[in-house]
Amino acid sequence: MQKTKTKRFEIHYSVLKDEAKIKGTFMIESAKNRDDASRLAKLNISTKERVFIQYVKFLKVKRASTALAAK
Repeated sequence: MQKTKTKRFEIHYSVLKDEAKIKGTFMIESAKNRDDASRLAKLNISTKERVFIQYVKFLKVKRASTALAAK
């Protein structure tokens, strides 16, 4: 059984909620790739901010450094 290496992504997002823009950032771990991380992030943000998934806009999705995770 091959072990899958987990990748970390930093997600910067913007949400339109109650006629106001809310910006935020968080880290997400994904076992596969950037698309998988984006899909999971949209679900997490919509749940956290209590908005529809369509209201979530990504400003930046970048791979986080694994050097910090290894320590």
